[in-house]
Amino acid sequence: MKATTAAISATFQKVFGSRPDLEKRLAQPASPADFENALAEATGVLEALAGSGSISIDGALISALRAARFDHQNGSIRIGNTTISAPLLHTGGIGKGQTVIEGNTELRSKGTGIKVGKGAGIIIKGNAGIKQT
Repeated sequence: MKATTAAISATFQKVFGSRPDLEKRLAQPASPADFENALAEATGVLEALAGSGSISIDGALISALRAARFDHQNGSIRIGNTTISAPLLHTGGIGKGQTVIEGNTELRSKGTGIKVGKGAGIIIKGNAGIKQT
C-alpha cells in the first residue's frame, strides 16, 4: 500500500479528534524531545470506534505500542478468539452500545490480563467499560 499525504493527514486528523493535546504539541512543541514524544504517542495508539455501526474481530492478534481503545459508542463491538495487548487497554465505551467479549479471548495490558475461556463471555453495555493498565 502506498501512503499518500492525504491518507496520512486523514489518519492524524482522526487521532487529533480524540487527542487535541497531541495536535498542539506537534504544532507548537516545547522542545525537540516534546515533538518526538508527541509523535510517538500519536503513532502508537489504536482506536476502534463503532459509531452506530458494528465491529467484529475474530481470530486476530492485535498489539498496540502505547494504547488501544475499543469504544462501542451507539453501535456494537464483538471480539472473539483473539488476543489484544497494549500497555493501556480500554474496552467498552460510551453511548447506548454494547461490547461482547467472547470465548478464547485474552486482553492484556502492562500490568493486567483477562482470559475469557471457551464458552464464557463478558458483555459491557452503555456507559461502562474495562480499563486495564
